[in-house]
Amino acid sequence: MSETEQNTPYDQQGAEVQAPRTRSLADALRQVNARMVLGVLAAVALIVFIAQNTDEVPVDFLGWDWHLPLFLLLLITAALSVVCAEIARWYKGRRRGRR
Repeated sequence: MSETEQNTPYDQQGAEVQAPRTRSLADALRQVNARMVLGVLAAVALIVFIAQNTDEVPVDFLGWDWHLPLFLLLLITAALSVVCAEIARWYKGRRRGRR
């Protein structure tokens, strides 16, 4: 018994278990693409624009009249546009699946 045994972990089926691979910063940066960068820049620009527009404005919609801070109105509009785009993407994908 002079040889040392290596304790290699095995899973339930007897296959060797490998340690999870850690991602380095360089690996993460390689996966960043132009769409992600543009998305982050657009989000930052939107946040800055919203932060600079805090005055209250009158809102007239379908006979309803009320006053809202402009930043809240902009946030609501941005959120609704994202929701509408996702619904359109879902609907388009659903129609493609039927063909």
